[in-house]
Amino acid sequence: MKLYIANCSKQEFNFTWMDLENPQPFMRKLRSGTQTEIDGSPDRISHIIKQHEVYGMMEVSKVGKGFGGIAYRIDKPLNVSAIENGFTQKDQEAIDRAQNARNITAAAADGILSTKAQEMGLKQTSGLEIEVVEERKNAGDNEQKFQQTIEVSREGVAPRKGRPRKS
Repeated sequence: MKLYIANCSKQEFNFTWMDLENPQPFMRKLRSGTQTEIDGSPDRISHIIKQHEVYGMMEVSKVGKGFGGIAYRIDKPLNVSAIENGFTQKDQEAIDRAQNARNITAAAADGILSTKAQEMGLKQTSGLEIEVVEERKNAGDNEQKFQQTIEVSREGVAPRKGRPRKS
């Protein structure tokens, strides 16, 4: 029986495991977009898979939410499109985590401002609006940049629309 393991992340990965009979760690270095093959009995293969599933390794046909960048298949090498799908899913996971972090940061900042306003005897009339803008690296940088506005809404308070910003 053979276990094929593919690195679907954009960085090198040291795939390390221990066998049932031998507590010595084994390691294979996987460059980005490559795969390796491990021979063994069904028990050995199952043991290796169980060691890495907790870290997000998934069977290639089940790659989805929670994917950690390492995919596997038993007895058949992964094809290029499967590895590309893994790259896409890994990128989407990073985008989702970043969006969640921005939302949490905005909510925390709004909470701090609300607390400070209450301490000073003021009332916060609307939620916080945060604008995230990627800056140009130099004058010749004409690529499209990331831009997002996050508005923290409060219960019972309608969002206030002010004048448009000057460009």
